Amino acid sequence: MEIKIHKLLYLSMLIFQSGCNSDVFVEDFLPGEQMDVAISETDNTKEINFKSDNWRLLEIVSFMGAPFTTRAYTLDGEPTSFPFGEKEPAIVHCLSDFIDFRVEKRGGNKLQLTLNENLMNEDVTMLIKVGNDYKEQQIKLLLAPTSKYQIDSVVYDWDKFEIHEGNLKEMESIIINNKLSAPVTFVVYPFRKSAREIHFYDPTMLWEEELFKRLLGTTLPQITIPDIVDAQPVCNHTKVFFGLNYQRLETNLDKELYVDVTIDGFDKSEISVFNVLEKYSVPYKVFISNPKTDKKRVFSGELYSSRPVDYFILKKVLDEDK
Repeated sequence: MEIKIHKLLYLSMLIFQSGCNSDVFVEDFLPGEQMDVAISETDNTKEINFKSDNWRLLEIVSFMGAPFTTRAYTLDGEPTSFPFGEKEPAIVHCLSDFIDFRVEKRGGNKLQLTLNENLMNEDVTMLIKVGNDYKEQQIKLLLAPTSKYQIDSVVYDWDKFEIHEGNLKEMESIIINNKLSAPVTFVVYPFRKSAREIHFYDPTMLWEEELFKRLLGTTLPQITIPDIVDAQPVCNHTKVFFGLNYQRLETNLDKELYVDVTIDGFDKSEISVFNVLEKYSVPYKVFISNPKTDKKRVFSGELYSSRPVDYFILKKVLDEDK
């Protein structure tokens, strides 16, 4: 009888303790072990109501393969430490070059998720971990891609425009060994491989095409670049893709133009075909903005252009032993 009394007393003490301190017991503060939430540009805010308030925001993990920074604030905007304590309202702002979203603990049992920007060309998965000393649960967050930036203007520094003269580019070199006593004729096409070459150079960054495709879209926009007319820069109708570091443009040169080169009897000759180039360089600035977020960015650097305008053929007689 005494044993039963002790058991009843022990059970009563447990019930009394649980009534005084409910946080001792683990509760499913989320509806399940994991919750999936998708947000997009048109539906960019989601609110999650927890079943209890005995949890805290523990960690935010990215699966996009690129690092991001977290900045924690109180609801009044004062910096604070992360992770937060239980029942402590605060905000975590997650940022990278391509991602911008906020996780806000608005109260003891409420979490608000807001997508500002996802410039990746695919959905991005984030994992938000919440829990207490007894249990951890997860919110799987799917961020849909948002609107891209657009080019507002392109500015060239005409005061620093430079024309580089006297440039040759070797297009091909052929060695002809004429073992006959009579001359032979060899045909070369000086413009068959010719193209205008465009190069963007920015000393402050490693030029990556993927970066521009994330900012501006997989179909990169075009900008107008200068041509040289009467030894002066003129913006006509020549366009290139902004985001491609190096580009080759077609020219109006006759690719079927050929030149006969004669090799005398018993001569061994090297024929070198050159293009005469018109080259220039000019500093540029490209201003872009996002119409949805009003964010702005500026890219600056040096634009180089090299355009063939003529040809030059060099014939050199070689020693037989070479």
